[in-house]
Amino acid sequence: MDIYARLSQFKSMKLLLGLGMTLLSTLLYIVMVGLPALASAVLSYILLPVWAALSLFLCFKLHRSVGYRIDAGQTAIITGAVADGYIPENSFGVSQELLGQRFRTSKSYFNAKKHISSALWELNTIFTRASSLIGEVPGMKMMVEIGRQFLRLHLSFMTHACLAYTVFRGDEGLYLSAAEGCAIYAINWKQLSKNAADIAIGFCVALAVLTAALGIALFSLMGLIGLGRYAYFGVILAMMLLLCIKYAYVDPLFEVLFTHTYMRLAEFSEPSPDFFLRLEKMSPAFAQLAGLANGKFPTPKRAHTFAHLRRRRQVRRTPPAQAPDARHTLVCPRCRTANLPNARFCAGCGTQLRR
Repeated sequence: MDIYARLSQFKSMKLLLGLGMTLLSTLLYIVMVGLPALASAVLSYILLPVWAALSLFLCFKLHRSVGYRIDAGQTAIITGAVADGYIPENSFGVSQELLGQRFRTSKSYFNAKKHISSALWELNTIFTRASSLIGEVPGMKMMVEIGRQFLRLHLSFMTHACLAYTVFRGDEGLYLSAAEGCAIYAINWKQLSKNAADIAIGFCVALAVLTAALGIALFSLMGLIGLGRYAYFGVILAMMLLLCIKYAYVDPLFEVLFTHTYMRLAEFSEPSPDFFLRLEKMSPAFAQLAGLANGKFPTPKRAHTFAHLRRRRQVRRTPPAQAPDARHTLVCPRCRTANLPNARFCAGCGTQLRR
């Protein structure tokens, strides 16, 4: 919860981005559907799917160009907080430099995310079928498939956890660390998936109930102010607003929880080359991801942590010594920067502080 509370910069940016997308979609609705409806109701219904497709396309483009920096930056900061208990003051600026070191371009980030997501989905499906015969019971196959679709929400958070692991292993190849992250998920599948169905189904039900409640309220309000013919847009607007809140405040909480659990298990998980080869035979998606690592296998874990990356970034400029005051009682022996009493790493040069 302390990590989540200190992600306020990212939460504010995500909320503004979500509200901006909602405003853009609303303005497009007024121009493409609302105004034509004054001339012809049939014309407005024809233009409605065109508006929906254009809105989704523009929001997708905005997320690919702007939103991914916020999402990936948040993942990098959560990784550092979990790995070595440190969140910098200018967290967004630091995260962007870390992303430049790890992913270089947005294309490599989305490629890694796509391959990780495919591998996790395939591995989860294989393990689920191997551990349960309920899908063979007549009439249950469809219910099992619906349950798997709910689990996509859980797997999206696990994808972020594996991306966090690639940041943690910053000096290892991108696709090799991504494949290693998926292998760690496979090793700890039971523990990581223990409450996945309950969380995913509860989350979706809560979102549906809140959307219905807010949608009815906006539907009624639009009817009262004389916009009855557009009242259905109240339900659409309610869903967009709740998705903004989910994106800005709920998703970061789950990402912190899943990443924290994953990284704690990863600390004691060392996938062997034999395990890699078994996963490649088992899952074509994992084999494709491992193939991008050019036949390499993970090395024993070394100091590829967020702190290591931060030290490499800050070694170029060491700030002048600061005199300690009543709140800063821990002085770095290397650069003489004053730090808070509970600091684990120096804010000036990144050196581990001994107490």
